[in-house]
Amino acid sequence: MSTKKIVQLKTNDGYYFPLFNLKGLRSSITPFFGGDLKLDQHHYALEPTTEVDLYNNIFSRNIIFKVDGDLYFLNGQTALQKEDEITYEADLLYQKVLRTNSILKLEVLSYIPLDANLELHEIKITNQASRSFQLEVTTATPIYARSADNLRDHRQVTSLLNRIEVVDSGIMVEPTLSFDERGHQKNDTIYSVFAKSERLTPRGYIPVLDDFINGGSLHFPKGLNQLSPLGTKVSGYEAIGAIGFNEITLKAGESITLYMSVGIHQSKEQAIIDQNKYLNVSEFYDGLEKTVDFFKNYVSSLQFNLADQETSDQLSWVVLQPMLRRYFGNSYLPHHDYGHGGRGWRDLWQDLLSLIMMNDDSVIDLLYNNFQGVRIDGSNATIIGDKPGEFKADRNMITRVWSDHGAWPLLTTKMYIDETGQIDLLLKKQYYFMDQFTHYTKKTRPYQKNVQTTSDHKPYQGTILEHLLLQNLVGHHNIGKHGFVRLEDADWNDGLDMAHDQGETIAFTHMYASNLELLANMISRLKVDEIEIFKDLSLLLEEKPNLQHFFDSVAHFSGHTIKMKKDQLVDILKDLSSSRIAHLHEHAFSNERYQSYFNNDGVDVDSEDTMNLTGQTMALLSQTASPKQAGFIASKTRDLLFKKDLGGYQLNSDYKEILTNMGRAYGFAYGHKENGAVFSHMAVMYAYGLYQYNLVSYGREAFMSLLKRAQSLDAKVFLGIPEYFNDRGIGMYTYLTGSASWMLKLIRTEVFGIQMDYGKLRLSPKLKKEDFINHQASITTYLFNQLRKVTYHNPKNLDFGFYSIKKILINGKEVPNELLKIDGDIEVILDEIL
Repeated sequence: MSTKKIVQLKTNDGYYFPLFNLKGLRSSITPFFGGDLKLDQHHYALEPTTEVDLYNNIFSRNIIFKVDGDLYFLNGQTALQKEDEITYEADLLYQKVLRTNSILKLEVLSYIPLDANLELHEIKITNQASRSFQLEVTTATPIYARSADNLRDHRQVTSLLNRIEVVDSGIMVEPTLSFDERGHQKNDTIYSVFAKSERLTPRGYIPVLDDFINGGSLHFPKGLNQLSPLGTKVSGYEAIGAIGFNEITLKAGESITLYMSVGIHQSKEQAIIDQNKYLNVSEFYDGLEKTVDFFKNYVSSLQFNLADQETSDQLSWVVLQPMLRRYFGNSYLPHHDYGHGGRGWRDLWQDLLSLIMMNDDSVIDLLYNNFQGVRIDGSNATIIGDKPGEFKADRNMITRVWSDHGAWPLLTTKMYIDETGQIDLLLKKQYYFMDQFTHYTKKTRPYQKNVQTTSDHKPYQGTILEHLLLQNLVGHHNIGKHGFVRLEDADWNDGLDMAHDQGETIAFTHMYASNLELLANMISRLKVDEIEIFKDLSLLLEEKPNLQHFFDSVAHFSGHTIKMKKDQLVDILKDLSSSRIAHLHEHAFSNERYQSYFNNDGVDVDSEDTMNLTGQTMALLSQTASPKQAGFIASKTRDLLFKKDLGGYQLNSDYKEILTNMGRAYGFAYGHKENGAVFSHMAVMYAYGLYQYNLVSYGREAFMSLLKRAQSLDAKVFLGIPEYFNDRGIGMYTYLTGSASWMLKLIRTEVFGIQMDYGKLRLSPKLKKEDFINHQASITTYLFNQLRKVTYHNPKNLDFGFYSIKKILINGKEVPNELLKIDGDIEVILDEIL
């Protein structure tokens, strides 16, 4: 496994890199030291940044090097440094930048330690000239020290709250209050910049930004001699971590090293303890080693040797991406300049897919707690808080219904049961979420607690199975006039938010229909004769229930339960599923593909010459399409939507108009985001569906095109895979994307054929001959709670469809292709089909 990435930068290509620890400190940092540092929305040490700030790095981390009177910047933003040679390196999880010109070589290593809320930097300065020169160093990092809300809301007023103090080797800022959307609160957070060097001694400090600029600018500061002594305290001004060091003579070829930290703490004492610990060579590198070991150990839990070395290494970063989203949410990186770090309902379940594969100890608790976000009417909270079981209606307290939300929990739950065999999880009881909303959020009512209560005011608990039945039955029956699931306020595509009245999502009609069949099969395996459900839920077991009647009933929830015969429930669910699938086959398939949506006028969005990928993806992923239909879909979709040079399958055709009867997505320029971009998440799920139908050549092309495009330098994706590629093939919204979990699941489950079914392992590889490296392809993954390597040997270089498993070996002994346990790595010999 090689995760180190090194590139030579000739231009600013907009690269940025995430640093973080599990204590909550989160950073974005660029090769030019832009980006920001924060704990959350309301605690930023460095000024919050967005995409455009990637090209304006001056109000962030910086150090000024005065060489014989000329100024050089750590961030390179001077006229003297326009032709600098830059080598950019990153690994798990640090950034290293080497900036060189004829005068100076700056080597900067940056990371966040596991046990302290500090961003650490080692800066090595080397004299590249053929002569000695006089060097004067001044740190120049503005300290923002407030909420992101204040960037355009009381920016100047909140500076009046600052209490700035000069301490030994550092500058600390402790605002008296915080002004943000929470109101005026007493502040309890300390922001700091410290710097130390064995060769340099502080000559003074410049704690106030105005004094540092002194009539100049951050590009041309005129206040480098406006020094204040140790112990200085200043109130009511913008702060800067400017520490001036005494001038030294640096000989030709000689180097000196400076250590700098930017921190966020709850006390001055802890801030001083942490910087004293880390701002020296031994502890700096000890912390770095521990950080690298932690993240390398994490990604080693799922490794691939597939296709070629670059792809195999790239997938190690894809393994990290779900962890990044777990701790960053959908916020806090330059492209993700929205939200407060929370994840949505769909994100929660998608990210768990990777945690299950990683054998994460927290999975069962997370899975169980997530179900507490389901309302008793089948809708759910849409924003998840930081604490287990903490849910909210929406990040802006605006409630919407995404029509697909009820479908995702079952897929994740089924995967957990398949990996562990713990089907009794379905019978474990959990609470329901309660707030003011009822009737699928269309009505409101008074409430006191966020836990659903019965008519006698006691908290109600239903089984996990009951939660799953509720969400899928409501979703299944919530249909429009054409007999397909109502779009409501959007589905997976958040941009389809203007078809509330008559919009229908054929795409997720497939998924709900499939889910009912899946639930029936799972229930049939339970070792019980009867299934307990709340009484009102039985209303949804009719073929055409009155949903309004159900909503009215659960708005005044009694908590009364009934018991149903297991076999009866299984038969009902299968009948509902098969009936809807038949409806899809008859009324939604034409022109060799599935329809995807009806708009708010009740009209099919697509013509014979246009297509939406979502409808094809969900038909294949849900396996509701017939094999013949799947073949037609694969061919037609490739003809209409595949653009290899852009990364693969575009999300939709160009409708060439703003579809205000569908959603805001069609106000975006075509080829961007939800309007026709190569959207990784949907494209990878489409590939997964193709593999399920053994359309392996189509499927491999779909996911490999994404990976290869991300590897291309002109895609400007530094590591991993992005959320999407735009109309120029440039990767956007990097690192934080649900497509990472699905990419890993696709390659593990379908490509390598790690088929877990209710705790039993069966190998069913779908590797193309191009997937083998020197006739071998391997995966290291958890199986039966053990980290094991599965290696496929293809000595005859046979393609998929021309080989079968000849034998399976564990510790040199042949074993059958259905395993309940293993005690070693697995070797699989492939040979010609006899």
